[in-house]
Amino acid sequence: MACLGMLLSTVSCSGNEAKAKKAIQEYLKNQGIIELTVDFFYTDPNLPDKAYAGATATHNFAGSDGKQKREFLGYVLTREGTGWKVERNVSYTTEPQKAAIYLAGGK
Repeated sequence: MACLGMLLSTVSCSGNEAKAKKAIQEYLKNQGIIELTVDFFYTDPNLPDKAYAGATATHNFAGSDGKQKREFLGYVLTREGTGWKVERNVSYTTEPQKAAIYLAGGK
């Protein structure tokens, strides 16, 4: 039974990550992003209608080194229906403690 709970939790989390990615892609649609990866997704049980997403965006232009420009971005998301909407930009992190601070309104 515990395995089933873990499986459902994982499926739910990956579904939320996909929805977060869609919200961030929509937010960045005019920025020339050719690839977006959600590196970290965090929700706090005390704030069920908010989430943090840390993402890596690859732009459609190269830097002086000839490599595609990559940017590390952080967002606080707000639940919108069954998906997410970008509420505001915050610093990039992959640490749950920092993500919790951002969700609570801290910097």
